[in-house]
Amino acid sequence: MKKNLLCVFLAGIMSASLLTGCGSSSNTTGGSTTDSKSAITIGVKSDLTSLNPHNHNDTISAYATRHIYSNLIRLTEDNEFVGDLADTWEYTDDTTVAFTLKEGVKFQNGSVLTSEDVKYSLESQKESAKVGHLVSMIDSVEVVDDTHFIIHLNTPSNALISSLSHSGCAILNKAYVEEQLAAGKKIEDAPIGTGPYKFAEWVPGASFTLEKNEDYFDADRKAQNDKLIFKAIPEESARTIALENGELDMLIDVSTNDAGKIRDNSSLALDEYASTRIEYFTMNEEKAPFDDVRVRQAINHAIKKDDIVVATINNEGSAFDNYIGEAAIGYYDTITKYDYNPEKAKELLAEAGVDNGFTFTCFVSNDERARSATIVQANLAELGITMNIEQMEASTFYERTGNGEHDACMAGWVANAEPDNTYRPLFTSANAGAGGNRSFYKNPEVDALVDDAATNRDKDAVAKDYQTVLETISADAIWTPLYSPRGMVARNKDLQGFTPSPIMMHNFYNLHY
Repeated sequence: MKKNLLCVFLAGIMSASLLTGCGSSSNTTGGSTTDSKSAITIGVKSDLTSLNPHNHNDTISAYATRHIYSNLIRLTEDNEFVGDLADTWEYTDDTTVAFTLKEGVKFQNGSVLTSEDVKYSLESQKESAKVGHLVSMIDSVEVVDDTHFIIHLNTPSNALISSLSHSGCAILNKAYVEEQLAAGKKIEDAPIGTGPYKFAEWVPGASFTLEKNEDYFDADRKAQNDKLIFKAIPEESARTIALENGELDMLIDVSTNDAGKIRDNSSLALDEYASTRIEYFTMNEEKAPFDDVRVRQAINHAIKKDDIVVATINNEGSAFDNYIGEAAIGYYDTITKYDYNPEKAKELLAEAGVDNGFTFTCFVSNDERARSATIVQANLAELGITMNIEQMEASTFYERTGNGEHDACMAGWVANAEPDNTYRPLFTSANAGAGGNRSFYKNPEVDALVDDAATNRDKDAVAKDYQTVLETISADAIWTPLYSPRGMVARNKDLQGFTPSPIMMHNFYNLHY
């Protein structure tokens, strides 16, 4: 597994970076001038949803929280788990892990990190509907002294160390958070961490800004720029124009329709990499008629994925049948594949008693997914099914689909370094809704397989568990997987210091001109 992910990282390594966007550029044909810029402006497709790392599980929010906060563990670009806040750790038995913290690490308010902060953070995270699944294996945290603590597990876990590197496992300042809550405030109001950047400003719906933390504890990873400004620009062509005219230094969410234009612009660079991202159409199984597997299988036979790849991402990727990205650890080609077969779809709908059609609403959160939804809408109309499309801002989408208000929705996922962090949130009963399982799929067999894969020390047994999960959920047709897009980051050609991450957990502290 390590070798597989390492190959992904090596294949993905390339330099990507961008400009700063304060409107000071005199160059209107491809980014700002290269006069030592201390602020880097990055374009993203939507706003963040929360500055509390325990209250979100989306990529854009993580761009902020991963740079404000630190974790006990971090994953290097060479696919190695190393200490971040943790200096050392040791398994004393299968369910006991002793940790030592680095000494003298300070939060951005000047207070010193202690084991009590770790205990408070992990216990707080366990209560989260968004990222609690990451630490479900933790039974308790025992504080030994200020720099030593012990994590007691409720079961052996193959996922603990990887999970502790996830942005959802960020370490909070206990005293500060308790003061905020006592004053009727939220963590989001003024987040304090130990990361390379400090929170500066959040203008909801528009932008969020981070400033360099001069007292960051890791000298080798100190920011090479003074400020990161993330601009939320939902409209795709507007993002590209902002990059071209110098308002942006970097564009994370590159419109596939504009990729060719960026490639042809001598002032810009387009860095392409293998990504674990997949996009899919999912149905809420708690709502009829999607509670009938035959209806879900019919929909899988009714959708022309190749048309979606052309219309949605301009062929900058490929049609996809699986439930986890091909470049991800935990991928196995053991799924049921549904060919485009409208006649078969009609037979299945007739068996389910809905051959006269039905009407439902599909939620989407951005332009790309809206284009996919339009193709699905047309395909289903040929079967007499009416699909209404409701597009909304990302935070509203996550809230409403987490509450199960949708009949169906367009969604996506980027697998990280630990398969459990994909299989558990997306497919287990405990995470139906806000935890990530927006199909509200509940299957005790799948739950048991995911649990066994997380604890079994036999690698072959773990592989078999995951293969069986894929066989089961694809036979149950809980989604219609659609496509896997090519990873792309655009930048001003003179911006340096960026290495794209296949799991889209990009770091920005090295960006500089």
